[in-house]
Amino acid sequence: MDKEQRQDKDKRRAVPKFGSFKPNPTPEPAPTARQTEEEIQSYKDRQGRADKDSRSRDRGRDRREADRGHRRSSRERGRDRERHRSRGDPERDRERDRERERKREKDSERGRHRSPVLSSNDLFVMDKRGDPLIVQYGSNDRSQVPVYHRFGGGRVIGSPGFLIIHRDGVREQFSIRLPGEGSGSGSAFRDKALVAAAARLHPRRIKPEPEPAHSARPPSEAFIPLSPPRKRKRHHNGHDEDGTHPPSPPDYRSTYGKARQDNLPSDSDSDSDSDSSPSRSPSPEPEPDLPGPRARAADLSRRVKTHPSDIPAWLELVALQDSLFASASSSFSSPSSPSSAIPDILGGRTAEEARSLAELKLSLYQEALPHAVSPQDRETLLLGMMREGARVWEEGVLKKKWEEVGSPDAGFGLWKARLNYETGRVAGFAVEQVRDMIVGKLKALGRELERVAAAGREGEEELCRQVVYVFLRLTRLLHDAGFAELAVAAWQALLEMTFCRPPAEYAAEAALTSFADFWEGEVARIGEDGARGWRHFVEAGEGMVDPPEPKSDKPSVVRGTMDPLKAWALMEKQGAEKARMPARTLDEGTEDDPFRVVLFSDIKEFLVWFPSPVVPQVKPLLADAFLVFCGLPPAGLSGEPFLALLRDPFVAATGQGLDLGLGKEEAGTTTRDLTRHGPEFIQHGGSLAISAQLLFCKSSKFRYLDEWSRIYEAADKQVDLSWVLRTIGYLVRDCGMEALATYYLAMEWLNDDSARARKVAKGLLKQYSSNIQLYNAYALVEWANGNAEVSHKVFSSATGLVQPLSSDGQLLWNTWAWTHLESGQKDLALARLCSSVDKEFRGPIPSPALLLTAKSQIASTRDYSLSSRQLGTAAQYAESLMLLEYLSAEGGSEPTSETQGNISAALSTIHAFSHELQSRNLHDTPHHERLLQSAACLLYHHATHGPYRPSYVRDQLQTFVHLFPHNTLFLSLFAWSQPPLRIDDPVRAVLRTRALAGRPLRPPHDRLGTRRFAIHHEARAGAGTAHSVRAAFEAALDDGDDNACRGSAELWIRYLRFCCSRRAELGRGRAREVFYRAIGACPGAKEVYMEAFGEGMAGMLSEAELRAVVETMAEKGLRVHVDLDDFLQGRRGEK
Repeated sequence: MDKEQRQDKDKRRAVPKFGSFKPNPTPEPAPTARQTEEEIQSYKDRQGRADKDSRSRDRGRDRREADRGHRRSSRERGRDRERHRSRGDPERDRERDRERERKREKDSERGRHRSPVLSSNDLFVMDKRGDPLIVQYGSNDRSQVPVYHRFGGGRVIGSPGFLIIHRDGVREQFSIRLPGEGSGSGSAFRDKALVAAAARLHPRRIKPEPEPAHSARPPSEAFIPLSPPRKRKRHHNGHDEDGTHPPSPPDYRSTYGKARQDNLPSDSDSDSDSDSSPSRSPSPEPEPDLPGPRARAADLSRRVKTHPSDIPAWLELVALQDSLFASASSSFSSPSSPSSAIPDILGGRTAEEARSLAELKLSLYQEALPHAVSPQDRETLLLGMMREGARVWEEGVLKKKWEEVGSPDAGFGLWKARLNYETGRVAGFAVEQVRDMIVGKLKALGRELERVAAAGREGEEELCRQVVYVFLRLTRLLHDAGFAELAVAAWQALLEMTFCRPPAEYAAEAALTSFADFWEGEVARIGEDGARGWRHFVEAGEGMVDPPEPKSDKPSVVRGTMDPLKAWALMEKQGAEKARMPARTLDEGTEDDPFRVVLFSDIKEFLVWFPSPVVPQVKPLLADAFLVFCGLPPAGLSGEPFLALLRDPFVAATGQGLDLGLGKEEAGTTTRDLTRHGPEFIQHGGSLAISAQLLFCKSSKFRYLDEWSRIYEAADKQVDLSWVLRTIGYLVRDCGMEALATYYLAMEWLNDDSARARKVAKGLLKQYSSNIQLYNAYALVEWANGNAEVSHKVFSSATGLVQPLSSDGQLLWNTWAWTHLESGQKDLALARLCSSVDKEFRGPIPSPALLLTAKSQIASTRDYSLSSRQLGTAAQYAESLMLLEYLSAEGGSEPTSETQGNISAALSTIHAFSHELQSRNLHDTPHHERLLQSAACLLYHHATHGPYRPSYVRDQLQTFVHLFPHNTLFLSLFAWSQPPLRIDDPVRAVLRTRALAGRPLRPPHDRLGTRRFAIHHEARAGAGTAHSVRAAFEAALDDGDDNACRGSAELWIRYLRFCCSRRAELGRGRAREVFYRAIGACPGAKEVYMEAFGEGMAGMLSEAELRAVVETMAEKGLRVHVDLDDFLQGRRGEK
């Protein structure tokens, strides 16, 4: 027996050779009686195709069958041995036979009701023909589908509880369950998505049923049940215990068809707030369609079908998709509620939702594009299509599409969008490639401008704006890439050719030849000491003007670090500081860096010769563009269309450094005294209308400009301040830019001492003696410096030069009254306003008759100026009437003191004038915005000089914010007026719904300055955390946001530094991730790359990664002053 067991064990251990061993083929299962001949033939065909197409799978099946055959033979041998051992017991054999017979009968009975069993390789087959009966019957054959059960009661993963799967006969269909229709799977509280959505709703009043007067309400009904009532016991006759008939459920087998959804009992019947009679109808009438986005979308859909060439209707339909998406995703919200029509701007959409919405908009754009006739409509549709396609298409498809639609011959908007795309992708970016693209467009626009100016056709102004913007974009690219001296030289050349051109008429080629002689002579150029200009060079003759003395730079020294990469970074930054201005041939140190000397051939292709007829239009454009290039806010000389171009994140001015310290609010305080705290946001780099009151404001929180040292940090790259001041002064004094005089005086006052500002003001007043705005600016300078008597003398002298009831004269009277009001001299302020009407009045207290006359004349002049479309004059007189009512009106609904006035009467005049502007469609103008800024300053003065009602202050500021949501002055005051530690933050709500939300078919309010305020507010709010600030940065720099500031290198650097300073809360990997994302968004900004060597990123990148950063800079064509390999080799040699 032991010998047999050893033999059997040896046989079991033997491994069959699969190359020669082949088991007997298993017979095919015989078809059952229920199978038809067609099913048998179809089964054999599938098995034949599977055997023919999957030989490797057959070989694997052979191996498995061989193993099973081997194990089966082993089991049979074991059974034989067992049978041999038990052969001596006949009773046990008979019992075993009876057990086998019962099991065989049971298996045969089960097999009659079982489908034919397929082998393992037949469970999954490749069906290339399909089942033609699906089209006929509309569904799959249920007999061929395995039985399964859906988890979740038909709900779909990813939908917020509305998208469900239900069975209609043999079909499975998707449907949307509307609000109030119940979840269909038990209590609604089990659906977490629905409960979370319901938490965001406003409370709804539940109106009870009207009851007779004599009927008393039982105590048990004095509550609202949150769960459905229990079912009543039903007797055999179908009645309830109270004898009433229960409502019969809908009979789906009725001959009248399926029960309609509006006749089904709804869970929201008890929530009705409508008036109803005591006897309610069992089948109420369906509610009519409420007006809202859905109704408007339906109207627009019918409109575009009947009139497909109506492009504004297509655009409005596309814009409505955000509102429709928001209303569909907000659970249990009424379609007519305001919140349902507002898209979620600050985030909240998943990537899949954003992609689905983009696909829907993309299909609408593509459907409307063939019907566009005019080039403007086609360009608008293409811009929208490419914007949405960027979220849907792959990178290769998107690049090919841009090459098709963004050619140099395309519209300016399409070309600008393609330039943004090429500048914002790191994969194919190269400085030379993008520079050539911009230079080509600049030359094409220059030629077009010459043709239009020669022919006298319309379109000169638009072409001038485009030329100046493209030039600014080119110089911004060069400066950010490290070629600062080349960008500064290009600006020097263009300003000389435009502002300092000789009086003789030149053709383009002759002008460039003459200017080449001036440039190669290396005489002092604009912005440098002793500069006289190109005109003086031509008039004096070549060789009669001496070049400036040669300069020498200090040698670069690296101290305080042993890290070779950090030492290289310090050397590189010192080299960049030396290259802020172009050098000359005789300057020392230029032999080591040949790029320091800029020849005329280096900048010739960047220059544009403006024809003489368009020079007056180009000068204010160039002045504002030059200020933006220097990192300063524009002076407002060029008009709103060009200012909109200057707000482009790729060229926008640099903002004030954000104070991102957290937790300044005192914990536990729920109220705040507004008289002790001021607004925290600094307005430099914000979004507001420029005015003299904001240029020379004492408080930096309201100032349009700020000191240069507070704008730029010491390590940040910048242009030379002295060159900026000299250039602006040269344009004002030597080139006749009188409109820039006030801005220049403000720059001198902020960045130099008071004696220098007084000297500059007197010199400008001597040159422009009739400029009333300059007198007003000088008086404000003396007032801000604390010289009140000198300021009043300037006002007194200036008011004697103006005529009564004039625009500039009223500006003086208003400013004079403001200075007295801030000093607490209410009577003198009122006297100044009355003197604007009657110059003979000198008394301190006006008579009632004079007050009545002053109000009447000021109001009539305001209305007349508004009727004649003189908005500047009308706004000045509206401000005068506001101050007059504040100082003289009696009564009022708000608390007041001796140092305060009637704020309600003053602001009522502003609201009346604002409504009049809105009725004339003149409300969206800088004059209206400037007037509301004065009203906001008056409200701030009232709240900080006596008693006030906080709710009134907040309501007034909220009104201003709704009119101009982008204005950071209104936003900062609105945030200042809010009590700390509120559960609901009204400022965040305003930013989400108004300030950062674009209106359909209107320019959006989402601007770089508004984003700066949103980030600052998250950091300075009482409940602000590092994660909320990070979310604000992400919302501003999001790839999918239409109006995000993704191209702003400044914002990326601030975000990176914030992550480095908050690495404990955000994690070490966050800063690393943001750094690489910043490079991907701004591959042409050298400052972003150099952040890798800063103190904040210390230890986050390895030496190999830092070397890769430097190699990437060189690969993309950025300027590197110190070669890394040479520096490291020299450092090793020193050691």
